[in-house]
Amino acid sequence: MKYLISLWILLLSTSSFALDAQEWPDIEEGIVSIKIKEPLQQVGYTIGDKPSRYIEITIKKPYVLIKESLPIPGYERKYQGQDLGIVLDTMKHVIKESKTSTTLTLDLTYQIFTNKVVVKPGFLPSEYIRLLNPNNPEKQVFKYRIPERRIAISPLSIFGNVKIEEDMSPLRGVLLMDEEASIKTLKISGIIALLAFIGLIYIYSQYAWLPNKRGVFARTHRTIGKLKATPASVQKAITDMHHAFDLVTGKTLFKDNLPHLYIKNASFENIDSELREFFKLSTLVFFSASSKKYDQEEILKWLKNFSRHCRDCERKLIVDKSALVVGVAK
Repeated sequence: MKYLISLWILLLSTSSFALDAQEWPDIEEGIVSIKIKEPLQQVGYTIGDKPSRYIEITIKKPYVLIKESLPIPGYERKYQGQDLGIVLDTMKHVIKESKTSTTLTLDLTYQIFTNKVVVKPGFLPSEYIRLLNPNNPEKQVFKYRIPERRIAISPLSIFGNVKIEEDMSPLRGVLLMDEEASIKTLKISGIIALLAFIGLIYIYSQYAWLPNKRGVFARTHRTIGKLKATPASVQKAITDMHHAFDLVTGKTLFKDNLPHLYIKNASFENIDSELREFFKLSTLVFFSASSKKYDQEEILKWLKNFSRHCRDCERKLIVDKSALVVGVAK
């Protein structure tokens, strides 16, 4: 019986190969299901391009596929009596059988051999496969139509003037821009700009409005700020301040040569009275026995404020004279 069916299919295919596909009746709906993976590009094809389609067809049993009806590569198609200009270049197929159905997968690659002077619509042609129910005594052959795919074929060169606003074909799809490279460049530029900004702040802060924590009086002020009110702490605070003045002027500083300090940094003129008060306090602490009568806590507090004012002058900041404490050493 199997050999008789094969022979019958072969006779039908050989005797009717030249007949147009329209001579066969359509298969009943529900017998065949289809899935098509179309090419992503739908416009902009030119001569020589090879668009591809991937088709998966499921045929319910008892219907079987007539293999001789599969698409034939190289067969020239016609449309309205003229060559279509699109030829099936290659065809690969796989057939899988199951208990209830047959699955046919087609990998079709077409090639375009036509060229137009302007953009013209075209299509990847429809294909027809034939089916047969071997259990039917009449051995009726049916056809199933694989739908065509509409595309647009473009010329190799522009012919005449083209107005883009009049050529917005719905087949073109949305024109997307690749933003990945731009975003990457923007991020790198932002990082470089941030690092440059931080570097400028760091460099500028050494000489301008941001505090310079590495100054002589800045270090001295931090050291004095940690001292507790004892006679030894008062002496250490005064000694550290003298050492700081000597480092700034490059020589030993006394009350009589204060102008040397003002030449180095004119900001210290703002606290001239406080500087003279400091030298009086130094004389009393180191050379007068009456220094023991003074409140050590009050003296150390004054020295801390004085060192802060010297730090502000070192940074060339405006000193709030109302905050100066004058008259400790009288």
